Amino acid sequence: MRNPLFPLLVFLGFILLEIFGFAWVGEAVGALATVALVVATAAGGIVLFRVQGFYHWRRLQQSLARGEVPARGLLEGWLLMAAAVLLLVPGFFSDAAGAVLLVPPLRRLLAAGILRRGLVRARTGPFQGPGHDAGGPIEGEFRRHDEEAGGRDVLDHDSGDDDRRR
Repeated sequence: MRNPLFPLLVFLGFILLEIFGFAWVGEAVGALATVALVVATAAGGIVLFRVQGFYHWRRLQQSLARGEVPARGLLEGWLLMAAAVLLLVPGFFSDAAGAVLLVPPLRRLLAAGILRRGLVRARTGPFQGPGHDAGGPIEGEFRRHDEEAGGRDVLDHDSGDDDRRR
């Protein structure tokens, strides 16, 4: 059984790793240059995410227009969003992970691996919202164009006089 504190320990380890990275780079290039590098990588990551995001959105629309299920494309979109978040988080290790996710061949390879392992499942078929009852009646109102009503549209509420109209 997995320890319930495991996610917290991973998060704290990640923070300590980023602090170590700041100290290491700050010692090598100075404090001001370290801050400038963090800001530059965040700005560059946002620009790259925006460019690749528009390109990716266009590809998803084209695959939907062809009637394909874009499971890999949707997963790549999530990986692009993860890259943007990693690039916005201050730190050099998170920036490196975000930069890896921004490289299209590496992102495709990671998405294919996730799909192959079955960590994300794609469901095909028509959308079935909550409470969907296959084969049950669909309730609603309809308008009947009736000759007896002088060519007007008549709102029918299923009042039971259907036998009289037939």
